[in-house]
Amino acid sequence: MRTRYVRPLTDEERSALEALHRQGHIHFERRRAHFILLSASGHHLKASATLVGMSRKAAGNALRAFEAQGVTGLHEPQRPGRSSRVSAEVLKQLVAAASQSPRLQGLTTNNWTGPLVSRYLKEKHQILLSDDQARRLLHKLGYRQVRPRPRLAKGDPAGKGPRGAS
Repeated sequence: MRTRYVRPLTDEERSALEALHRQGHIHFERRRAHFILLSASGHHLKASATLVGMSRKAAGNALRAFEAQGVTGLHEPQRPGRSSRVSAEVLKQLVAAASQSPRLQGLTTNNWTGPLVSRYLKEKHQILLSDDQARRLLHKLGYRQVRPRPRLAKGDPAGKGPRGAS
């Protein structure tokens, strides 16, 4: 069996691979970039794959993808998923509703939560979402979960609280 190496890298490819290896957000992409850099520095396929913890098959796939498409071939492809149950129009209405107090929507609480958004979508738009899905939807819209802070009861403004009473 012949030993395979990656083709010689251009300066632009090398800097892009080094940046992806150091600063990439996706673990698999960082590992593929590291593998290509090792192969370009003279390590053969099996040794490079072993060093980065890849199988020979995955290493061969990464090498072929890099040779065919360059650095973009190492990126994780966008996988299709199921389309959202919440349409763009309903999303606009939810943003408008969430920018106001839930009490203005006829609900009995002050803060929007996952279960509350789930109930709102079910009642107003006949869309069924689990509480977790609704919580993720709120997060996607930029809302963050905030836990209420306990507050101490305020004392008597005249200063005659329990200790100061005579």
